[in-house]
Amino acid sequence: MKKILIIGGSRFIGPLLIDEFVKSGDEVAVFNRGLIQSEYARGVRFIQGDRDQGFGISEHFDVVVDTCAYRGEQTKRAIEELRFDFFIHIGTAASYRKSGIFPIKEDFQLGYWPVWGSYGNGKLECEEVLANSKIKFAVIRPVYILGSNNYCDRERFIYSRIKNGAPIILPGNGQALIQFVFVKDVARSIALIAEKKIVGTFNCAGDETSTLEGLVEEMGRIMQLEPKLRYNHETDGEKFDISEFPFANINLVCDNSKLKNMGIVFAPFQKGLQEDYKSYYQHVI
Repeated sequence: MKKILIIGGSRFIGPLLIDEFVKSGDEVAVFNRGLIQSEYARGVRFIQGDRDQGFGISEHFDVVVDTCAYRGEQTKRAIEELRFDFFIHIGTAASYRKSGIFPIKEDFQLGYWPVWGSYGNGKLECEEVLANSKIKFAVIRPVYILGSNNYCDRERFIYSRIKNGAPIILPGNGQALIQFVFVKDVARSIALIAEKKIVGTFNCAGDETSTLEGLVEEMGRIMQLEPKLRYNHETDGEKFDISEFPFANINLVCDNSKLKNMGIVFAPFQKGLQEDYKSYYQHVI
């Protein structure tokens, strides 16, 4: 049994991650502001606080999982104020420097990729703080995450437009190859890294790739409806407009062999989409 602290943990990845730790018999504490959720499953302890105002926690944890650090100063404060043996930062594939070589492996150079803007830069700062520290840590770098109750307006955005017969405007030609990972697989990957306290960086991505066009067409097949596709070449590449479509027409494919060699099996793309639609999205659009 391990003593785990989750920073954040109230939405999307967090609840699934809590479930993974509880199933393993770990002692779990959750630290956040309590704005979304302040009551958790039996045996899960809630610690209310604002990370930007300080943690104020003196106890020692075997593992700290930071689900919501978006600036280097937030990571710095966490590793300086908390007491722990091992630290896991949930990063992003957006921390890689813009690349034309795929798949991107964990040892590829990190840096600025213009399409990700301040989000990518902030996550990069977090990794730099960790790299310059003397702590034992792991970073998990997911690609685009899909799943039930996604707070990013991705699946709901597309499904609702297909259902209502509204045009779906793809950036550019919609043929960029991108990768997805389902949130359940992200949670299982983090739990495995925490259990074994494995130092390193880990891409978290499904086995398959899809074009933007292919994604929408597959979601239409799941609904048994024909999506109305349109194309806007003014929003191609770095000119991406998230208000028109949730994914940029820019290739993003990462190597996932590191986690797979550790035993993680990623859900098939079509099966994962279909399960999430039937269990969740068809009821909320």
